[in-house]
Amino acid sequence: MQQLMQIIQGEYEHPVDIEFTMNLSESGEYSINLLQCRPLQVFKDTAAIAVPDSVPEENIILESVDSSMGLSRSVPIDLIVYVDPKAYYEMPYSDKTRIARIIGKVNWTFREKGRHMMLIVPGRIGTPSPELGIPTSFADISEFEAVCEVEEKEAGYNPELSYGSHIFQDLVEADILYTAVFAGEKTLRFAPDKLGSFKNIVSDFLDNPSDGEIVKVFDMKGSEATLFYDLEKNHLLLEAFFP
Repeated sequence: MQQLMQIIQGEYEHPVDIEFTMNLSESGEYSINLLQCRPLQVFKDTAAIAVPDSVPEENIILESVDSSMGLSRSVPIDLIVYVDPKAYYEMPYSDKTRIARIIGKVNWTFREKGRHMMLIVPGRIGTPSPELGIPTSFADISEFEAVCEVEEKEAGYNPELSYGSHIFQDLVEADILYTAVFAGEKTLRFAPDKLGSFKNIVSDFLDNPSDGEIVKVFDMKGSEATLFYDLEKNHLLLEAFFP
């Protein structure tokens, strides 16, 4: 396997992720069939970002350690899409795909319009199984600056991003920051209720008015919201000034 990987890596001039099958005979002889190969984009982190250490408690929406993947950055956030975990859990199974479509509508409405958006959802993003999270495609989240998966133990939602998955490679290549909120010591602060101070424009994207109880679209313009991430320390902070 090492020899196979080294040969392919030499051809692509990048580390690679592969899918394969193995056929094993009764005598113990085997053959490996290479099914698929994806080069892994590897970027060097060159930004020196210092996460502020004196931010007032009331200004912090999210702070975490050892829960993010991506390059260091300090970027404004002017729109946050938030899906309430418990409300999503209680939604009829057959209706959950509507939430993915709302996220996609936000994504495409603001495509190439210079908005800095963050997505906060329960469980796994991009899953084909709505009971595990939000069944979006990458095309529906491609314009977001950051994607945050939230653990919700009562509903059984668990963040999980596989390094070998297609969506992870898409996030890496698009330089979208991934982070997660865990119910443990990695999450220092998480206060989504504070977002209610900002204008909710979700009605602009709804076909079914009742979905507005599940997903919110907060217009953060004027809040000076900023997302800081230090890759070296794996320290993330989202702060804002509240009206």
